[in-house]
Amino acid sequence: MENKRKLNSIEKIEEMFAEDIDLLQSGKSHTKKALEKIKIKQLLSIPSFLLKKIYKVLPGVLKDIFFWSSVFHKAPYSKFVAKTKYDEFRTLLDIKASALILKSIPSNTLDQVNNTFNSGHYSYQMRDITELDSLINEVISYATPSHAGARPYFKDGKNSAIEDSFSAYYNFSESHCNAITSFLNETLEEDFRYYLSAIAGYKCELKNISYSLGIVYGENSNSEMHQDTFSSIAKGFIYLQNVDLRGAPFEYLEGSYCDASFRSYQTNLGVVNSDIHSSGSTRLRGDKLEEALRRYHLKTFTGHQGLFILANTAGYHRKGAHNSLSPRITLNFEVKRKGIFSKFLINIFALIKFKLIRAI
Repeated sequence: MENKRKLNSIEKIEEMFAEDIDLLQSGKSHTKKALEKIKIKQLLSIPSFLLKKIYKVLPGVLKDIFFWSSVFHKAPYSKFVAKTKYDEFRTLLDIKASALILKSIPSNTLDQVNNTFNSGHYSYQMRDITELDSLINEVISYATPSHAGARPYFKDGKNSAIEDSFSAYYNFSESHCNAITSFLNETLEEDFRYYLSAIAGYKCELKNISYSLGIVYGENSNSEMHQDTFSSIAKGFIYLQNVDLRGAPFEYLEGSYCDASFRSYQTNLGVVNSDIHSSGSTRLRGDKLEEALRRYHLKTFTGHQGLFILANTAGYHRKGAHNSLSPRITLNFEVKRKGIFSKFLINIFALIKFKLIRAI
């Protein structure tokens, strides 16, 4: 069912965009705290931060050896390794470890969840999202926007600026993130946690997730068909307007995540050809894109305000063509990424717990 009431906050953003686009990119004089107090969970992130620092200074071959299972080691670093089955092997392991979560899914929903895992996406039309209106209105008042990876050029190494490209992402405060999580838990269908786990590749729920408001216009680096990394990642967003074929709908190549051979080949090709802009977060262009479009079904997500979309962005995806005069506005989130070993352990524990509960 379509939401009949347009969000006041969205009307405000569309008016700001049309009248003075600079208002959406300027720094803010925060009415809330500019810097939140350090919390325990931030302290817990220090080991991960240090690990990434160590990763940066290691020689390429050592990166491939010691960080082969890490989510942030997106592609083989050395050409020698890229000419082997290294990337295909670890991609297959990630798929196998992620698929273990299906063994702890109740039988009455297993077929549907299994289809979600194989296709790589899930969607749900929410009836009423007006509760989010005040949060959206506030975030553009207190948060300083960033491009969040949506660059105003294609990642082909040319760095040619795309005319009329605009992107601004506003991070919600922790209290607002908690409010959004509560809203989604109450609004999404009861079995949603199973679909979320299937997409993420491990047992998880909507908690401790950070959200952002995304405003994009025109084309950017996300307009290219790409994968984020070799390991499954759950990203989602809610359309805050009606989105048709002209309004940059999200597009996804169904089943591409489960094709380790094709994905690893494209990644290796980028490394061997010294295409550092395409390796890892591999871009498909020209003949390779045409081959992918023949190999997989292209799912284009058009729909009404309140359409909730969740996708495994290790599969190939892109922002569709933007031919509308209005920006596309979405509420975005990403589930915490887990490496192969973490997924395996979490899913084995979930399976044991599932078996024990059934046995009681």
